[in-house]
Amino acid sequence: MKIHEFTLILAADPNEEEADQLHSIFDDGTITTVEGIPQIHFHREAFSLEAAIGSALLELRKAGFEVLRVHINPATMLGAIGNIDLRERGIDEAQAAEMRARLASFAEDWESPEMNVYDNYDEEKAKLQTR
Repeated sequence: MKIHEFTLILAADPNEEEADQLHSIFDDGTITTVEGIPQIHFHREAFSLEAAIGSALLELRKAGFEVLRVHINPATMLGAIGNIDLRERGIDEAQAAEMRARLASFAEDWESPEMNVYDNYDEEKAKLQTR
């Protein structure tokens, strides 16, 4: 198993009692509010990123919390993507070729040096805020 890192954006900021309840459910997440946005940053052990996120979502839903979004660092995704078997997901060679062709239209832009800021988006955003 591997440690997967991701952040769940909550619909509402948990109060002190709710935060205690959440900490009793999991010990691999940090509850915080950044710029008024309540979130939980996880370092969760699982066989896949998908399984790690799924288990965290299930725990939060059972506890009565609504998750609005999942934030995943692009570098994390690249590491996870390398191990996906498209056939296991029902994607044949023709479908894979079609996806590759559609994605190729912006590949050059995505690989440009200006896009490197998204590799460490949170760090770069924090630098701008401290200026």
